[in-house]
Amino acid sequence: MSEYQYVHFIALDGPLNQKQLDYMATQSSRAAITKWQFTNEYNFGDFRGDAFEMLRRGYDVHLHYANYGIRRLLFRLPAGLPWDQETWKRYLPEDGMTWHADKQGRGGILELDPGQDAGTFDSYFMDLEETLEEIAPIRDLLLTGDLRPLYVMWLAITSINYDEEAIEPPLPAGLDPLPDCLLDLAAFYELDTDLLTAASAGSPPLPKTAKEGSNVAAWLDRQSKEDLKRLTQRLLEENPASARAETLTLIRKESSAETWPTVELNRTFEELRSSASEKESRRVKQEADTKQKARRAKLKKLAADPEAVLAQIEKLVNERKRPSYSEAAQMLIDLGEALGPDGPERMQAEATRLSKAYPTLMAFKQELRQHGFLKKKR
Repeated sequence: MSEYQYVHFIALDGPLNQKQLDYMATQSSRAAITKWQFTNEYNFGDFRGDAFEMLRRGYDVHLHYANYGIRRLLFRLPAGLPWDQETWKRYLPEDGMTWHADKQGRGGILELDPGQDAGTFDSYFMDLEETLEEIAPIRDLLLTGDLRPLYVMWLAITSINYDEEAIEPPLPAGLDPLPDCLLDLAAFYELDTDLLTAASAGSPPLPKTAKEGSNVAAWLDRQSKEDLKRLTQRLLEENPASARAETLTLIRKESSAETWPTVELNRTFEELRSSASEKESRRVKQEADTKQKARRAKLKKLAADPEAVLAQIEKLVNERKRPSYSEAAQMLIDLGEALGPDGPERMQAEATRLSKAYPTLMAFKQELRQHGFLKKKR
């Protein structure tokens, strides 16, 4: 497998101006650059741009993928982390997630960067062009103090590092069901779905305020006309991204509602893995039972009118198409099973009859041989 890299930046809060675009152009000689996005692919060489500075100068989220182990995400939070330090530290895995505070001001960048070798992940990730757009809404959750992104990030990175003694952080409300953007994050880091389901067990319901944004409405109702005028002026004349982020932080801090609800289960990662294994076993058994039930129903239907099935098989043969030949051969197998002990022998005779009735259809005969009906030529 040859080396492949993909980098993607997106502006969420507003388009870049010409000065910002001029800077972005210095970061790569052949990237596709617009006011809203920056993308580049590499089959040889590396991205030499300063991703952190590019976020500070206009873009809001970043993805860097390499098929030899890199799956890096950056989220620009211009008003800083919306949680106190004690809460933030509880969701930090041993490594793989870092907060990079700006040298000046309250802003900074949240970095996810687990794994740096080809064996970290199992599969070659597809659809990279859409991945960052699907994950990007996580930034809005982060800005409002939602703890679900931090929990899913902790779980994904701990799974990659396989720290079996790690104690889970507080379990946030609203993990079941998860927003699509967090499911996309889990998929990007190949987080096992059974593990995610097991970890979500016991998560309290999503608060009504989080569902409806009533904290924002209530806060706006409390503001004077002068305060709203100043806010509007900031949004229109200053940096709208910074103004928006700072306002959301202010709303969260001034809200009379409690911080994001959590429960303390204090499960170890190994306990979560054990629970996930049990769920996987039950799920696999249920899927097998469902498949077997559907198989029995299908065979019962075939046995009820075998002549109609044989007519359908011959119709498929007459379509003169390789997929139709394969389907016809499989139907012979299914009908043989449906008809009981003497069914397979009857279908062997039917396959022989069809091969003689259509002597020139070599592809059909090949399908019959591959399905075990005709003797292979030596």
